[in-house]
Amino acid sequence: MNRSKLHLWDFWSAESSLTGLLFFTLAYLFVVCALGDFSIGGLVGRVLFSLVIVAGVLTTFRQRWVRFFVIVLAVAGLTLTWMEYIHQAWSLTILNALLGMIFLLFLFAILIIQVFKPGGVTAHRIRGAIVVYLLMGGMWSFFYYVVALTIPHAFNWPEGLAGGDHQQVQQMLTYFSFTTLTTTGFGDVTPAIPLTRTLAMFEALAGQLYLVITLARLVSLAIVCPNPGSNPEG
Repeated sequence: MNRSKLHLWDFWSAESSLTGLLFFTLAYLFVVCALGDFSIGGLVGRVLFSLVIVAGVLTTFRQRWVRFFVIVLAVAGLTLTWMEYIHQAWSLTILNALLGMIFLLFLFAILIIQVFKPGGVTAHRIRGAIVVYLLMGGMWSFFYYVVALTIPHAFNWPEGLAGGDHQQVQQMLTYFSFTTLTTTGFGDVTPAIPLTRTLAMFEALAGQLYLVITLARLVSLAIVCPNPGSNPEG
């Protein structure tokens, strides 16, 4: 029993935790974007976001101040997520969105340090770089969501979309965020005010710069330390 607990701890305290976090993040994005129109989609999405929070806590479970801060955010986020699902109040929705944005921003900062730190390039580190990219799109989707909740007509919606349906709005803004991040831009959702246009502009810039910088960093690490776990000076 102690051995199984040790193996579980070893997984989440090593780079392999990035693989688990990638799985939960991809599952969450798929459910939010593909199953958002179904009533069960919202519930499954909340469960998966809770798993992203838990996986993020375990991944960053190292220094005491990081552990304390992330656990506080995780507990608050889980509580608000399920309170919003039960009560469906506007104040809980916007508070939950703000807290989710803060949590993803903090997790983004922690993971980008872990991905870019010196050492060999492993498959787990590459998957971690993908997680950081996905978190970037997730953070901006929360930015857009907060703006859409507080400023009417901040976006031009597709015909037939009910602006008062928070679940549909979140689904469309997640889709809009990733099409902007990848500079795809189909044009079915567009920013309608200067604030949202500026956010979209900076997201497109950040998405392209991240790919270039990450590729250069991983290539340089592979050249300096081609064999993970070996001594580059040897």
